[in-house]
Amino acid sequence: MARIGIFFGLVLCGLTVAALSVTTEKSYTQFVPMMFGIPLLFLGVVGLNPHRRMSATVVALTLGMLGFGCGAIRFVVLMVEQAAGEDINPLSFRLVVAMTIVCLVFALMAMIWVRKRRERKNQSVNLEQPQPETDLSADDHETTAVPDASISAGSEVDPVSSSAATSANPYQSPRVIENSTETR
Repeated sequence: MARIGIFFGLVLCGLTVAALSVTTEKSYTQFVPMMFGIPLLFLGVVGLNPHRRMSATVVALTLGMLGFGCGAIRFVVLMVEQAAGEDINPLSFRLVVAMTIVCLVFALMAMIWVRKRRERKNQSVNLEQPQPETDLSADDHETTAVPDASISAGSEVDPVSSSAATSANPYQSPRVIENSTETR
């Protein structure tokens, strides 16, 4: 999501640059997309850090929603002015519409990302919790397997884990763990 934030921040800054290069008549609405684009770009760069990614995305989502809200309000104000018969700057109108659409698309993408990330986090938490034991009826006791203490006490080798895996670095690939005694 960080790269997407960087992309949308650059798009908003590009809208301002494009608007400034088209005409010599300047208005404050031409600078509004850049006012949202620079912080969004910064939050995208902060989101490249995995430890800050969720926080940066939530703040960027809030900023995107704020940009959409401001753009929508300005759009309504410009439509009311046009309905009243006043002249409006068509470039500013197009810029406000473009900024509103870009911020809306970014906010929707960020909401989807945050929701999926939280669902994934909840699923991993549910997998780590032990399953509740079920009550066994009298019929189930006959088919329930009971471990034999004499067999398990006599075996010294753990069949689940290998001895090489316990002393090796868990971040190494299996090939490196198996060949850790060889010289390179």
